[in-house]
Amino acid sequence: MAQSAVSAVLGNVGSLAVEETSFLCGVTLEVAFLKDELIRLQGYLRDAESKRRSGIETVAILLSQIRDAAYEAENVIEAADYMKKRSMIKKGFMGAISRYARLPSDLTALHKIGVEIQRVRRKLSEIFQSIDRLKIDLDNQVVDDAVEDYDGLMHQHCKDDVIMVGFEDEYKEIVDKLVEGENMLSVVSIVAMGGAGKTTLARKVYTSSAVKQHFESLVWVTVSQKLKVIDLLREILKQILSDRDQSTKIDDMNEYEVGKKIHDILVKKRYLLVLDDVWETDTWEQINRTIKAFPDAANCSRVLLTTRKGDVANHVEMPTHVHALRGLDPQKSWELFSSRALPSYKRSGIHDLDKYEELGRKLTRKCDGLPLALAVLGGYLSRNLNTQAWSDVLLCWPSTKDTQMMRGIIARSYKDLPNHYIRSCLLYIAAFPEDYIISVSVLINLWIADGFIPHTPRHSVEKTARMYVSELAQRSFVQVVQTSIIHECAEGIRIHDILRDWCIEEAAQDGFLDVIHETTSGQVGASSSHNQTFYRSSFQNMSGQILHASPKLRALFGFGLSSSVSVSVSLPELRFLRVLHVENSRIENFSEVIDLCIHLRHVRLRVLGYTMVPSSIRKLIYLQTMDVPRCLYVSSSRSLWDIPTLRYVHLSSFPLPKRVQIPQNLEQLSMWAADDESEKDPMPILEMLPCLVVLELQYYKPKTMSFGAQGFPRLQELILEGCSFNKWTMEVGTMPKLSFLSFTDCRLGEGFPDGLLHLPSLRFVAKVLAQDHSNDSTLDGLRQKGCKIIGLFGREECY
Repeated sequence: MAQSAVSAVLGNVGSLAVEETSFLCGVTLEVAFLKDELIRLQGYLRDAESKRRSGIETVAILLSQIRDAAYEAENVIEAADYMKKRSMIKKGFMGAISRYARLPSDLTALHKIGVEIQRVRRKLSEIFQSIDRLKIDLDNQVVDDAVEDYDGLMHQHCKDDVIMVGFEDEYKEIVDKLVEGENMLSVVSIVAMGGAGKTTLARKVYTSSAVKQHFESLVWVTVSQKLKVIDLLREILKQILSDRDQSTKIDDMNEYEVGKKIHDILVKKRYLLVLDDVWETDTWEQINRTIKAFPDAANCSRVLLTTRKGDVANHVEMPTHVHALRGLDPQKSWELFSSRALPSYKRSGIHDLDKYEELGRKLTRKCDGLPLALAVLGGYLSRNLNTQAWSDVLLCWPSTKDTQMMRGIIARSYKDLPNHYIRSCLLYIAAFPEDYIISVSVLINLWIADGFIPHTPRHSVEKTARMYVSELAQRSFVQVVQTSIIHECAEGIRIHDILRDWCIEEAAQDGFLDVIHETTSGQVGASSSHNQTFYRSSFQNMSGQILHASPKLRALFGFGLSSSVSVSVSLPELRFLRVLHVENSRIENFSEVIDLCIHLRHVRLRVLGYTMVPSSIRKLIYLQTMDVPRCLYVSSSRSLWDIPTLRYVHLSSFPLPKRVQIPQNLEQLSMWAADDESEKDPMPILEMLPCLVVLELQYYKPKTMSFGAQGFPRLQELILEGCSFNKWTMEVGTMPKLSFLSFTDCRLGEGFPDGLLHLPSLRFVAKVLAQDHSNDSTLDGLRQKGCKIIGLFGREECY
């Protein structure tokens, strides 16, 4: 992915201010030369990438060198920019000195930067000589891939329609088996090869109204090949417990304690347990080995199991109904393929539709009724509506079936993606664990932080990123599993394991991403299979190991890292880290990261226990995302709010910014009230945030909550949880774009304010309140205006 590396670097370098200041002396000119050489280099990459795919090993080495040089260039240019910006925000006497004169330490650092730029330029010179020897052509017509306009796709394919095309009978049969029949605990198994639609069908069953009404407790867990019984049981217990605060205690329980707790809860309920993607025959015995966690209370409880192996389905020692999922018949295959390749909104503009249908039916038969193949191929051909392209696919169809056929379809569709930015975005998804439901907003923050969303004059980077999600869904690279009721677009996505495996292999070829499990060995930033340098590493389900780091690493992911994994040993060495994303893990000494990792853009720590956030956080002047909901701030300084690039903040018990500290770029803010500030009204300060789109506040309890006439000019979502106040004051003109307002466990005193009736864009009000306001006159007025009121008093509902 050398092309994406150079383009991302150029995009980032273009936004730096190093050329606007005399502070950098002669370094400014060196930076300009370096940028020009990167632009020139970019022009060769398309031809070089084509030669690499042809198997020319020397070209592959050259592309790796180009990527390395591009990243090194960005590091040194950003180091210069960092010096300049830090000098501008220093306070006091030393700050004044550094702004108007150069200290000896500054001169030494500038000299080092100049030497480093010269070294990178020499490396680029050697690369240009190699380009000449390998006869790689400069593509003068297209220096960079164009960014397509995806406006027409923004609301397409936001809901999964695969199982509605072809599996209606299977869906009804499985639902009936679950909600009817004998009282004793029994199993329904769905068996089929990879890509046949097992998980999609199971999820449709799981979310059906009949199943939701029949079972009192529903649990979904993915088992996968790397089964860890204790982690699986802990996840099940977290799902069946209503008290969210229990999660920390659960992580400290042993296997017997968790199993007994599950048993004690489920013995009183009719439950459905979904075990998705089971690989081993003894899985059921494994999860019940210390205690029978899943009781048979003779109340029609059920287990729904999906697997690729028939012996797994038949091994469970309880009444079992095995449903072997067949491939789609020719007609259903055509319906699925044509819904993707020739969607209704495109048909009216297609000439020679009969010819497309003739070719499409032949291609459909080649897919052997495999839904994933039909969906991906259909998505690819929908973006190539010319009969010659369809004929070429038919002529080049591989003679082998199943896995090899799928890999060929995926590779062709991947290569056809509109630009290298979106190709990088797809490979990035492989950093998440198998069957993981990925938050679209989190993914967008990651893409932006790593430089894979280009700046365009027509769209914000957030809108461009959402267009990319829509494009990937349209091509069936990802499956949308959660849709925003407010914006009617994707909120949660997942990637099929076959597609994910392909992406992992593709990403590993030239060091884009390395995914490491406990079964592999190696170090962060160095491949587990060879000596190639990796710039992004994802560690998943590791325990009892020390994770060593390559100093060149730009992104580090951690999922399910146990307390015995010493991540902190190597973090301070990662000087060029842009992304630190850790979930369901333990991490220590986070404060040590801050001092050297000055390039950080994205910090997400969803970790076990609290994380200490030091006042030195102010050094991260490029930080965009700070998502640390369980944080302890160890200084009275308000330095976080001095970071001008902040876009997304999620913190607990953290000081509110002062009026003079408001970060102008902040778009999303989620905060718990600090104990000493919970009775203060935060709105007079927060309403001055000019770019804020989403605001979530928890446990604020002022007597009055006030909204000024010019407040929150761009706010679209306001989410209040555990808040209480006697009265609201809302001036006319406040929150002109607010469309969604949510209350959970709030006490509203005098009830809903009349001012809500004057909000021009309000479309949804969600309420799960501590007292009954169902007959509130304001709510009646909102209903009459067409606003939807979601949720019932005393009962939590999914909205």
